[in-house]
Amino acid sequence: MHSRWRWAAGVLGVVVVAVVAGWMRSGNSGHAPVRTTVAAAPDAATVARIERLLADDTAFRDDLVFLIAATLRDRCQPVQAGLLARMANRASLPVLAAVNTVTTREPALDRPLYRYIQHLADSTGCGQPLRLAMAGGAVLEVDVEQYAAMFPDSYFDPRHSHLPRDFDGRPLAERVANACNSVVYSVLPLGGNDWRCSSLRAHARQRVRGLCEDELQRQHGSTAGELDAAVGQGMAPAVVQAIAALPAECR
Repeated sequence: MHSRWRWAAGVLGVVVVAVVAGWMRSGNSGHAPVRTTVAAAPDAATVARIERLLADDTAFRDDLVFLIAATLRDRCQPVQAGLLARMANRASLPVLAAVNTVTTREPALDRPLYRYIQHLADSTGCGQPLRLAMAGGAVLEVDVEQYAAMFPDSYFDPRHSHLPRDFDGRPLAERVANACNSVVYSVLPLGGNDWRCSSLRAHARQRVRGLCEDELQRQHGSTAGELDAAVGQGMAPAVVQAIAALPAECR
């Protein structure tokens, strides 16, 4: 796993632990957590620079939406804390790649950027849409629960609203627990703007997941747990065939 992902997971993990601990101390167990103290926003000039980057850099936008949505959802849905981060891991998403590029180029943005993320996560109420202002007056409004339900597809399309066929109707927690998704997204990663290829790849992901689950069941008598080399070897020929069936431009 890339070192930057381990760092991202650590950042989110600290947020999760702090939020859940504070919620438990508040005595609200079983109820929606109260809003935490809102972190201070960066200065106006820094906010304007971030809003310009959100408008100009789609990859940067995708990273920030993910980080804010994950932080907000971990506060509002503590029982499901960390699920978005774990699904991003399963799907091999390029989390923090764009943010790291920006902060390497503009190191003065490093700390203010994470203050910006925390401020938006703190100031957005549970059940309310996440609103990201961008340069030029545009506002990206994201339904956080819809974003989670459509994840990881929503990483590249924050307002994605059609449940992907390859999810098979399974909720996020179940998809996170399914080790076969690590194989599925490794051999058939998300991304690209060709709707035809996206549809074909979604069907192929559904097929590969089924092959993986069948092989797990055959070798271990269950689809639970992580994969091992024997399962990978057993399903490899069928996976190669499933990918080869795609048009060359969609592989």
